[in-house]
Formats: sequence, structure tokens, C-alpha cells
Amino acid sequence: MAKEWESSDYQDALTELSLELQQNPDDIDAYYARSELYYSLEDYDAGIKDLNAILQRNSQDALAYMFRGYGYGQLHNYQRAIDDYNTVLDLSPNYAKAYFNRGTAYYNLKQYSQALLDFDLAIKLNPSYGEAYYNRAIVQNQLEQYSQAIADYTEVIRLQPNDQAAYYNRGNTYNKVKQYPQALADYNQAIALKPEDLEAYYNRANVYHKTQAYPQAIADYNHIIKFNSRHAPTYYNRGTTYLAIQDFTKAIADFNLAISLNPNYAEAYYNRAVAFNKLGEYQKAIADHQQAIKLKPNYAEAYGNMGLVYQTLGDTRQAIKHLECSATLFKQQNNQVLYQYVEDKLVALRAK
Repeated sequence: MAKEWESSDYQDALTELSLELQQNPDDIDAYYARSELYYSLEDYDAGIKDLNAILQRNSQDALAYMFRGYGYGQLHNYQRAIDDYNTVLDLSPNYAKAYFNRGTAYYNLKQYSQALLDFDLAIKLNPSYGEAYYNRAIVQNQLEQYSQAIADYTEVIRLQPNDQAAYYNRGNTYNKVKQYPQALADYNQAIALKPEDLEAYYNRANVYHKTQAYPQAIADYNHIIKFNSRHAPTYYNRGTTYLAIQDFTKAIADFNLAISLNPNYAEAYYNRAVAFNKLGEYQKAIADHQQAIKLKPNYAEAYGNMGLVYQTLGDTRQAIKHLECSATLFKQQNNQVLYQYVEDKLVALRAK
């Protein structure tokens, strides 16, 4: 924008600009400057009004369409943003930023194929466009094109070696495709660049759990709880880690905390039931399985494990009843492995 306004007080600057426009209603620079101030104050409607004034005076001003499209995007009016970016590209066909912004609007409308095309064009026009690689990777994740997403995050890191979000999101993508050593390396780097990023600790802990590095997982969950003691999934996941190392008392304590923070946490009731069962507290296990099923009626695992608890108690009728429910649900869910496991249990029970 052509004119610099010295006042650090936005309201004073707005007053100054408004007086300028009263005296000179066709001062394009003043409209631009005031719209920028309105945007800084997140008053996008007012900023758009000033951009409209510019376009009334010059309908070929690509920059005004560009800024107005941005404002519409901030107001979540993505289709109007796209319309403005279309006009920008009619006026300036090689404007990489316009393709990028339009791609972002398409992404927000979940029109991923169109978003991908626009990010492709932005990168073609500007091969060093780190943000475009980053957003294209996000779209590719949505489309389950994980190898392409990893390649784009890698390019972002090549262009911007300290881009913490690129390491974090590449780690998430490696996690999705079960490339756990690579995921851990990326989470380590993300944490090194931003030690306060608890999400990176959380995801790293989950990978440690998956790779049976249980002490490291517990250490990361402990770190998260130190800074956020109200995150139910952290207690739940630490509980499942204690369950994996057969520390059932600590597991139950964590599931208790998860449930206290989220009383509708079906998985926490289910896993607490598993821990109670391991400790021989069968009635508590049954009660927790029942609560898990109440919260999640299609919980095949809960029906199955409750059937096994009844089998332990010698109640064959209840065992068969719940295992049959479990088998039916596993079949409906196309889980052939667990369906067959439960069917084998039923065959053995019925033979008695």
C-alpha cells in the first residue's frame, strides 16, 4: 500500500483515514490503508466495504479482488472468496498466491480435488512456494495419498529447515502408514524446535506405546499431565500402557481419572473392566462392560469380554448370550479375525 500511517493506535489511524476520505473520496491508497487496518482489527465486513469502494472506481484492480477474497475467507464465505480469486486469475493468470488462496478456499469447502489442482498450479508457478507444498500435503492426507504427502512435507523442510509444523505433520503421516521410526524422528525434531508442543509429546507417546517402548510412552504422558491435568485421553492412554505392562492398579487409577473427566468415555470403562478382570474383581468388570455397552451399543469387544468373564464365573448361559452378541457385531463390522475367534469360543462352550 502506497501510504504509511504513523499512528500506532488503530482507532486514531482509522479516524485519520476517514477524514482523508471525506476530503478526497477517490483516494484509493486511503481505502487500501483503512481496509488493512480493519482487517488487523478482524472487522472484515468493514474492510470488504472499503475494497468494494475501490472496485467501484476500478473494476480491474486485481489486488482489491485478492484482498476481498481473503476477507470473505476469514468470514468463512468460501464460495465468494473463490469467485474473487477467479476474477484475480482472469486479470493475472500467473498469480501464484491467487491459486494458493483459491486452493485453500476449496480445501475449506472439502473440495479436495480442486484444491489439489490449485496447489499444483501455485507450485508450478513458484517451485519454492513452501506454504503451497505444505497445504498440498494436507490435502493429500485427506485423500489418503500418504507417500505424496510425505514428499511434500519433505520439500517444505528442505525449503524451511526449522518448520516445526512440517516435522510434526510428516510425523503424523509416517504414523498413519506405520513407519514408526521415521515418525519418532520427526516428533523428536518437532519437540526440539517447539518444546511446549504437547500434541507432539502426545503423538510420540502413542508411537512409543505401539512400538512397545512403554517406559518412554509413560514418560511422555507424565510430561503432558504436568502441563495439562485435564486431558482425559492422556490418562486413558497412560492407563492402556500400564495395562500392557500388567500394572493393573495404576491402569485402573488412570481409567478412573479419564472417566472423571469424561463420564461418557466408553473405551475407558471397557479397559477398566479388562483390568478388573485381571485382578479377579469380576462383578466390577461386568459393571464396567455394561456401562461401556450402554455408551456404545455396538461395542463388540465389550460383549465378547463380558462373555469371557461370565465363562470364568461358570455362567455358561450368560457367556454364550454375550459371545453371540459379540460375534454378530463383529460380523456386521466385517472383522473376520475376531468374529472367528468368538465363534471358536462359542463352539467350545456349546460342546460342554
